[in-house]
Amino acid sequence: MGFTASVMAISQSAQSSLYHPSTLAKPDDKTGRIPLLGAFEARLRRLGSANEGWLVAVSGGPDSFALLDLAHRSVLRAPRPLQAITVQHHLRPEAEDELLAVRRWCEDRGIPHHRQDLEPPANPASARRARYEALQAVARAQNLPHVLLGHHADDQVESILLALVRGAGPKGLAGMRDRRSLGDGIKVLRPFLETPGQLLRDHAEEQQLPFHDEPGNLDPQSARGRIRTLIRPQLELLRKGCGMAMVNNRSLMQAAGQALHAQAKRLAQHQEREVWQRASEGLRLAALHLRAPNTPNTQLRPLCLAIADQEHRPRRFGVHGGIMELTARELIGPKSI
Repeated sequence: MGFTASVMAISQSAQSSLYHPSTLAKPDDKTGRIPLLGAFEARLRRLGSANEGWLVAVSGGPDSFALLDLAHRSVLRAPRPLQAITVQHHLRPEAEDELLAVRRWCEDRGIPHHRQDLEPPANPASARRARYEALQAVARAQNLPHVLLGHHADDQVESILLALVRGAGPKGLAGMRDRRSLGDGIKVLRPFLETPGQLLRDHAEEQQLPFHDEPGNLDPQSARGRIRTLIRPQLELLRKGCGMAMVNNRSLMQAAGQALHAQAKRLAQHQEREVWQRASEGLRLAALHLRAPNTPNTQLRPLCLAIADQEHRPRRFGVHGGIMELTARELIGPKSI
């Protein structure tokens, strides 16, 4: 499957992915109104989730616990398959207690709960890959086409800022997608990308959900922790509400990224140097990324500039996994070396 260690899918009840609201403990709703519930359901309808089953990824933090609670309440109003999953990376001793709190909460409401145990990852990127592979495996096994994640607007701001400092283009500056495919007909849905994280915490506290805060979230030694504790507060002093302004700019960045990609795709199909010379520098760079994926900007920029110069002698430029050759008339490659 691409991830290691013992991978266990343990359901607390029968493995049937559909349960009936009549068998569940009713949520405690003293006010008769849950402010986030209507927005949650409306957002998922816009994301294309009609009556399909949900697999909710819940770590035990306030965001994902609020997501699970809202999904549960929604199913009470309009029955659909619902299950929960917790991925255990074994990075912190207290993580097991947090997982058990999720399990007990699910058990009280008749929600099938799965755990996936993975080896401690080498780095955040490998942890993310293993986590998505685990989510896909359980969703496929349980015939649940939609995996719900609790990323919210503050997470989105962090993603955009990280993309900015690494020199990303419009696609990266659009941040996380609210809908993307995992393969096998399974899609990840993020209904809270325009919702401030504080609203999810407020919901978790008001409903007395047994959530836990992960200390590492505020660790200034990590990139995201540094943004949360140091950079975001300073940016808000510079311009109040700048975080939500970044989030609201997402649709513009998406449209710009799609337009750039379409033009770059057409340019990348040409070998004639003259055609490349007529394109803007930004478009040439985007097209070179399509010809030589995974090559950093710093490596592609000399080639990008050379295309537009007046030299006619053949030149070679190293790219990821090979070389590209520039002659007086053509841009050739990449070729493997």
